[in-house]
Amino acid sequence: MSFSPDWDDAYRAGTHLTTWPFSDLVSFVYRHAKPADGFRAILELGCGVGANVPFFLRLGVDYHAVEGSPNAVARLLAAYPDLKDKVAVGDFTQAIPFDGPFDLIVDRAALVHNPTESMRRTINMVHDRLRAGGKFIGIDWFSSEHQDAKRGDEVDPHTRTNFTSGPFAGVGNVHFCDQEHLKNLMGGAGLSLVHLEHKQTQGRVPAGGNRFGYWNFVAVKL
Repeated sequence: MSFSPDWDDAYRAGTHLTTWPFSDLVSFVYRHAKPADGFRAILELGCGVGANVPFFLRLGVDYHAVEGSPNAVARLLAAYPDLKDKVAVGDFTQAIPFDGPFDLIVDRAALVHNPTESMRRTINMVHDRLRAGGKFIGIDWFSSEHQDAKRGDEVDPHTRTNFTSGPFAGVGNVHFCDQEHLKNLMGGAGLSLVHLEHKQTQGRVPAGGNRFGYWNFVAVKL
């Protein structure tokens, strides 16, 4: 099982309980995959406690999700009981329990908490569950220019674990991509990377602030 049980512990402890939609995901859906343009069947990987659910429900789409943490899903379904047959507990690196086909699959920084082999397996399943012309949107995938890309212990050339401080302490595997690796992950699964943005933040006051780096992308099943 690739899903780290540390995430379930974190949700149970009341941390990582984001409940508002992520602005970059909202922006990318409106820019690249609007329901009016035929993107109405949606699957989210790693939905957590449902941060993006209000956004998708407001759009009136057919929303499904798979999440590894039973505690997170219990919290989500307590807030949105009508989704009980559409949100599943499971390790999406091993199986996605919905066949689709989906018009859009989204992931906001969930898949990148896995090693390379698990990510490749999931992206292959993403390809299989998208319709032709369907899109895969990834938001806040960690960049090799992130300050933590060389911290912790190496799992594989792109994955680190055992962080002792900072935002990744206690959450298991963290995967960092450079541009070529990201292109390789998509292309190896038969997806075409059609839009890619690199986002960096650097704390300046006080001096020596955090330096973070992320990728946002759109890939298409041809």
